[in-house]
Amino acid sequence: MLTIDEIKNISFRKATLSGGYRAEDVDAFIDEVIASFEQLKKEKTNLVHKIDRLATRLEEYREDEETVRNALLTSQKMSDACIKEAKDKAAKIVREAEEKAQELVSDANRMTALEKENYLQLQSDAVALRNELIELYSRHIKTIDDLPTSADVEESREQLDEKYPTEPIEQPAPQPEQAQPEQQPEEAPAQAPKVTDATTRVAIKRPGKFNHLKFGDNYDVSE
Repeated sequence: MLTIDEIKNISFRKATLSGGYRAEDVDAFIDEVIASFEQLKKEKTNLVHKIDRLATRLEEYREDEETVRNALLTSQKMSDACIKEAKDKAAKIVREAEEKAQELVSDANRMTALEKENYLQLQSDAVALRNELIELYSRHIKTIDDLPTSADVEESREQLDEKYPTEPIEQPAPQPEQAQPEQQPEEAPAQAPKVTDATTRVAIKRPGKFNHLKFGDNYDVSE
């Protein structure tokens, strides 16, 4: 196939000295030009077909691109929706967990405060019991202090001897026996006990006035 440069630079042999070209050279060139143009036409037709196919494929690609773009947009929307839903669920879970934790903390604080109040109430009850025991034992100690001591007994004995003095009682001396007419024997009177000292006392065991009091291990607070 001829090129543009070959066509422009073609040269023919002279037919005669006066001028003109040889017919066979011109005809051969014309045949080559025709062949070249036919080849170009064929190639052009092939190129047109290729361009049509490429245009059709390009249109298909454009349609596919639109489909892909729509699919990508749909996928992006679904992805955004899934992400938003996941974030909402995560936020809800965190919020519920925080509320639950706050509720647990409040319950723990409330139970702690209740236990503190119970402990303080027990302390108060113990203080009240201690005061009651102190008062009770104070009354017992006062009662014990009111009881007479050995010194009080000696003092009372001295006061009684001073206020009501007494003399020792002595038995009369025995008389000598005299002749008496025979009489029926009489029973001798019971001889009174001999008391030699006014300070002598006969100990009589009798129930004490304070035997009903209980101290130490014998004392029961519930009574």
